[in-house]
Amino acid sequence: MKRIHSKDDIVQAGLDIMLIKGFNATGVEAILKQANVPKGSFYNFFSSKEDFGLAIIDRYTAEINEVFHPIFNDESLPPLERIKKSFETLITRFENNECTKGCLIGNLSLEMSDQYENVRQRLEQSLRGWAKVLSGLLFQAQEEKNIPADLDPEMLAESLISSFQGALLRSKVKKSSEPLKNFIYLHFDRFLAVK
Repeated sequence: MKRIHSKDDIVQAGLDIMLIKGFNATGVEAILKQANVPKGSFYNFFSSKEDFGLAIIDRYTAEINEVFHPIFNDESLPPLERIKKSFETLITRFENNECTKGCLIGNLSLEMSDQYENVRQRLEQSLRGWAKVLSGLLFQAQEEKNIPADLDPEMLAESLISSFQGALLRSKVKKSSEPLKNFIYLHFDRFLAVK
């Protein structure tokens, strides 16, 4: 087994474990074992487990942004289709993980928001960035008269994210993507369907 001493490798090992076990149930020892890293290497890169958690949030956000970037910038699709496709892509990832893991941002929001203020702020920053991109696309859809002029794009973006995260939580409990598919149907094929 090769030895890993890079910060990126340690963060990736921690991300893989935290998606399954959560933050509090993931001990530094488990991370070190997964990454095959001596304890001193961990503390060379991170001052605390909280600091490590912030790095994991940043890594996960960057990975999801890489997934979203080509979808959100695909001008061959109308804005609402791009938003729908981005959520469908997340659903496919969830299904490929046998309806486990979910979204790290959602998982840590439930687990950590009341424990570490720095973590809460970083989670909020990630969700705010997602909402900003969605609201920009919703504004475009509004300009194209595909959604009502009296809908607030920022409020709608926040509502879509909240609804998706709730459906994802429900899907984890059911071990089925049905609630997520219902989210797509209700929001994109009914509520926001272009008339």
